[in-house]
Amino acid sequence: MNLIKTVLVDDEPRGLKVLELLTSAYADRLDVVAACTDPQEAINRINDLAPELLIMDIQMPTMTAFDMLASLQIKQLEIIFVTAHNQYALRAFQYSAVDYLLKPIDEDQFHKAITKAIERIGQKNVHQNYEALLYNIQQLKHTNDMKICIPDAKGFRVIRVSDIVYCEAESCYTIFHLENKTSLMSSRTLAEYDGLLDPDVFFRIHRSYIVNLQHIKEYHKGEGGQVIMDNQKALEISRRKKEEFFSRMKGMYKY
Repeated sequence: MNLIKTVLVDDEPRGLKVLELLTSAYADRLDVVAACTDPQEAINRINDLAPELLIMDIQMPTMTAFDMLASLQIKQLEIIFVTAHNQYALRAFQYSAVDYLLKPIDEDQFHKAITKAIERIGQKNVHQNYEALLYNIQQLKHTNDMKICIPDAKGFRVIRVSDIVYCEAESCYTIFHLENKTSLMSSRTLAEYDGLLDPDVFFRIHRSYIVNLQHIKEYHKGEGGQVIMDNQKALEISRRKKEEFFSRMKGMYKY
């Protein structure tokens, strides 16, 4: 089994030691080829060594992690971010199928992140994730313009969040219905996407549906009512969601 070449980056020596200690438990899978406290040194080492996995702090005094990523020549990278700042660019990370860990790092969360990274590297989907991440970082203030990685049976599909008309539960899977009238199935549940998609734009109107509020064409009265989406699909609103739905629509369109 080939070891996964790994680079660690943290501007604090103590933080770097923690990363070295945690990764040492995976010596049978990871080969730590460089451990850097200086971002520019890290850029040089990454471009020279072409690692497959990068575990890095976000906030560094001379250069942010995002500046550093933009300077890399190597694009085939799986990334795990480490940060002391909760919610920092969280949606950009989650949409791009990359992991982040909060300091102090929990060993169980670290294990889960490493396990997923190894799996993604094996699936050869790293380039798509990386490109989506760089794009999403530029769109941090415009989450509906971001791209999202959708895991499926073959690996990942990358789509624009704004192209999602609605999401539909299908057992333990989720079907994405898109603006171009195509659909794709994700191996994640609707509940997971309910927590992931931007609540300013997406709303769960029913246990089976999450709708993009910007793709609603009409509303028809009823016990809970019904929305007609841009693709002409009629979707039921559950009675208990009706009041919140009206509140969200008023907040978005000021009618």
